[in-house]
Amino acid sequence: MKKIGIILVSIVGLLLVLGLLKDQIIKATVMTVGSQVVGAPIKIGSFSLGLMNQSVKIENFQLYNPPGFPSGILVDIPLIQVEYDLAALMQNKLHLRLVALDLKEVVIVEDKDGKLNIDALKVVEQTKQEGKQKPQEKKPDAVQKELPMQIDVARINLGRVVHKKLQASGEPIIQAYDANIKDKEFKDIKSAQQLAVLILLEATGRTAIKNAAIYGAANVLGVAFLPAGIAAALMGDANSAAEVSADPGKAYQTSLGFLKEKGQVTQEDQKAGVIKGKSDGHDVVIKITSKDGKTSIEVTAKKMLLPKPQVAGGILYQITERLK
Repeated sequence: MKKIGIILVSIVGLLLVLGLLKDQIIKATVMTVGSQVVGAPIKIGSFSLGLMNQSVKIENFQLYNPPGFPSGILVDIPLIQVEYDLAALMQNKLHLRLVALDLKEVVIVEDKDGKLNIDALKVVEQTKQEGKQKPQEKKPDAVQKELPMQIDVARINLGRVVHKKLQASGEPIIQAYDANIKDKEFKDIKSAQQLAVLILLEATGRTAIKNAAIYGAANVLGVAFLPAGIAAALMGDANSAAEVSADPGKAYQTSLGFLKEKGQVTQEDQKAGVIKGKSDGHDVVIKITSKDGKTSIEVTAKKMLLPKPQVAGGILYQITERLK
């Protein structure tokens, strides 16, 4: 009995080691192949494949900018959860019952010529080229190598979209939009490209960007539901707020220094935690508050009395970046 126990423990230990190696191998493969397919670097914090519960868990998935754009994260996804069909996979079919993506941030960079980082992704460029080809011109061999895909439900959360417009000289113009997308579902998705385009559509739909090639890719892929809400995003509240880890004094001084550098300070009151001024023709108010040991920064931006939430969000984004 003792020998049987030792054998069982050894087998369990071996399976655990093989499981860990399996996850590490798949993780490395996903990063390598994914980077080649998308045309930009991909990094993954952790990868876990469950065979018994037929699930996949990916943490800290980050897609970086493609070549030709400043280094930095394009898409930041802290958590991806997938429910897959093992029986279908054994038959060389990729059937995903659920793909849940919890996106923290999408950073859209626009260069001085108006080209966007998302337009430069290989998945977008190839889709557009396929749309220009005649059916007989498409290569059947390449299609046969891909596993047939079916995603029953894609569930998306999206926190914030940042738009950085690079200038020929000087600092970029930065605007940030609180997307506040919670558990938005899309059904019957037929390819990874279509899922990627849907995510990018949701991101651009929250900004004032209208020249993205991503809309052309959407038409090629047959995405009939372009994101609404552009007007709503622009006509929302004038303020944008965030909680920071810095103490109130540091948050105040950092905010004050930013407004002095990027605009004009017309009033400052550190005791009240209020800074007023102007930036790029907008009236700006920054409030720093502290409650229960937590520091919050709220930025309000208006122009001709009209709320400019994207401007407030851009200012808040730059202040929080300086506090990191």
